[in-house]
Amino acid sequence: MNTLIAPFGGFLGAVIGGVLWAKYIQWTGRTAGFIAIGIGVLTGVGMLLTSSRSLSQDATTMWRVVSAAAALFAILGIFIGKYLDVQWNAVSHIAEQLRQENNISLEQAMPIATTLFKGHSVWELMQSRLSRIDLLYCAAAAFIAFRIPSIRRLRNYFYR
Repeated sequence: MNTLIAPFGGFLGAVIGGVLWAKYIQWTGRTAGFIAIGIGVLTGVGMLLTSSRSLSQDATTMWRVVSAAAALFAILGIFIGKYLDVQWNAVSHIAEQLRQENNISLEQAMPIATTLFKGHSVWELMQSRLSRIDLLYCAAAAFIAFRIPSIRRLRNYFYR
């Protein structure tokens, strides 16, 4: 039964990290791709915490599977963050662009921005808000999430 619960720590870390990233973007207006590394840390630690009680320390194959799952959950967390960023922030960013380009007030730009937002798919808007450096941060987050459960000293610390 504990083996079935083990992945939920990584999933929970990914979801919390993605939500916090989207909220950070909403509060500051900056994308800050480096926060993806935090998602990797949360995911790796979450996976380590829930797996350390259910797996033996010497099951190297299982720990590799746990590490790979942590990396996948980190990527999922980044996509959750990008998706929520589009859902929560895209209309206001489109309205701000319209306001600056057309010299209109924000109140006039919001209905137009809402219409433009509904005309695009979320995937298109996610791609438009994704830069090449974000892909580098995504790879770094996946690597960190992979490494945390595979470090034997950390497993020893939590296994006690």
